[in-house]
Amino acid sequence: MWAIIVPRLQREVSRRGSGELGVMTKGLILGVSLTAVTLALSPWLTDASDERQPAPHDSRAPPPASRSATASTVAWLAGQTGPVTQEAPRNDSLCLTCHSDPSLQTRFADGRSLSLQVDPRGLRDSAHGLLTCVTCHDDRQVCPPDRAEPLDFAAYQAEGTEMCIGCHLAAAGDYAESAHGQPVLTGSGDGATCNDCHSPVQSGHTVGWLSDPSLQLAPQSVDENCGRCHEQELKTYRHTSHSKVARFGDPERPANCTTCHDDHAVKAVDDPNEPLTAANLVTVCSRCHRGADEAFASGWLGHEASSSQSPGLYYGERFIVLLIAASLGSGVAHISLDFRRRLADRWRNGGASPGEPR
Repeated sequence: MWAIIVPRLQREVSRRGSGELGVMTKGLILGVSLTAVTLALSPWLTDASDERQPAPHDSRAPPPASRSATASTVAWLAGQTGPVTQEAPRNDSLCLTCHSDPSLQTRFADGRSLSLQVDPRGLRDSAHGLLTCVTCHDDRQVCPPDRAEPLDFAAYQAEGTEMCIGCHLAAAGDYAESAHGQPVLTGSGDGATCNDCHSPVQSGHTVGWLSDPSLQLAPQSVDENCGRCHEQELKTYRHTSHSKVARFGDPERPANCTTCHDDHAVKAVDDPNEPLTAANLVTVCSRCHRGADEAFASGWLGHEASSSQSPGLYYGERFIVLLIAASLGSGVAHISLDFRRRLADRWRNGGASPGEPR
């Protein structure tokens, strides 16, 4: 290279002089230097690029593309005897290839079925919309799962709840000691999982935002949500003044189930630490009723007054209801009879009103 450059420089010296040559020489030397540095570093850059490539696949991974990629892949698949371990996808498109199918489902050991379909739109609009599948589901699982026996329903509930606890640590402590959480986590009976309360279809893929007024845990919807399991309690709650305020008064600030029974820390009715025991009732009432004391709390009759607990209030309420019904009924009867008399008078007068000439 220098054998070519030097003669050219000599010719330029004789033609232009040393002043212009200095500028040209500096530029030429800079360009040649950059080219030399690039050529010197090219082997190192190639090695670094190779180091960033994924590690070689294990013995169960499919072979790389070759001159006959299709034939090679078919031969590799023919030699597989079990499910294939999937690499963690960068997005959910790989998972949705199968899980967008409405017919995809599995069965538990007790015969119950579980849909494995995931609605992409519902997932996108949920509180988990920004998470990927492998955030909750183990990316090392095989697809389909390689289980020797059908999945136990209690184990499935416990596993799903532990997924939630992994992120929602603030609620985990209260829930684990609650009447809802203990049966689920210990497998000792029926409880309520996170999805049972936070999702309209009991699925982590449709968990709603707490700021959503249409959410089933919004203040005006809590009683209906709890009533999906506690049907009898919901019926009696609707007779209380608390429920009437929610339905006909201020739906944003009613006394609903969680106001008195708590949410994640809900206790069994026979638990001595239950908020609505006689010892704790004043504290609960004073959350909304300022100045509430023992005399005020003692007037609380539960979801519905009973004839044995408070006969005066029980029969008094029913007397008022009957009195109102009788008053309305007599009013309707009086108006009906008066209207009938007026029609009879008009008919006798040949169609004219009483007092008018025929």
